[in-house]
Amino acid sequence: MTLRHLEIFRAVCARESITLAAEHLNMTQPAVSLAVKELEAFYGVQLLERMNRRIYITDAGRSLLQYADAVLSQFEESVRVLRDSGTHSHCSFGMTVTIGESRLPSILSRLAWELPQISVQAFVQNSRRTEQMIQRNEIDFALVNNITAVSPSHVVDFLGQEEMAAVCAPAYLAGQTSLSLEALAQQPLLLREPGSGTRNSVDAILQTVGRKAAPLVESISTASLVSCAASGQGIAILPRSQVRQALAEGRLRELEIDGPTFSQQYFLVYHRNKYLTDGMKRVIEVIREEMTF
Repeated sequence: MTLRHLEIFRAVCARESITLAAEHLNMTQPAVSLAVKELEAFYGVQLLERMNRRIYITDAGRSLLQYADAVLSQFEESVRVLRDSGTHSHCSFGMTVTIGESRLPSILSRLAWELPQISVQAFVQNSRRTEQMIQRNEIDFALVNNITAVSPSHVVDFLGQEEMAAVCAPAYLAGQTSLSLEALAQQPLLLREPGSGTRNSVDAILQTVGRKAAPLVESISTASLVSCAASGQGIAILPRSQVRQALAEGRLRELEIDGPTFSQQYFLVYHRNKYLTDGMKRVIEVIREEMTF
């Protein structure tokens, strides 16, 4: 049993197809089927079930897949770390949409200027996909604003906190400069989607006065929420860094909210078994500085 067996098995599980796995690996279908049979013979269990021209992973197969992911990711990391021991190194990181929209350009600019010898790659994904990429060792670490679903196997490091602003079009609620939380909850709200860190922060504050958000618009796109607010559709509640430009341009105005301050927290997350190279640590230090508020 070799690493190649595990790579083939992982490819089959990911695609739930011998044919697609063979195409991905540039192998013949019989060779892929043989590798799976050799694994089943080695462990003495059935790993896959074939019914109605579909492949289903058995409980034993799911257990092996977890070990395969761990073994292969450790091997891939060892190759990367040893190769990075020279003058050049690589670092890949993920971030949620909220952080990507407001911080990624400045982070990449500083990294290119201060650490040109380090090749970086960034992925802007939702929280669930970012968590999966860390677990599968597809990225070295991630910047997130929601840790409610973070695995216990991950290290979570607090980066900072940013105030959020309730904003609307200049003519919206003309003459009114402040709202109570109760009154805010009754307005057409323009909010991020459930499960996002930004939405969790809003929901938590509204719950302090026994209110639950029933937004007019829910979106993964901050830009769409800002556009809706600027056109007078309602009130958006977003991190201040994401509305600063629209406020400066006069497209939006900020409402003062009587009650607890809306705020957003940011975290650095990586797997406990992750080996952080010197290059990765230097990238993290730059990011820490860019994530100050």
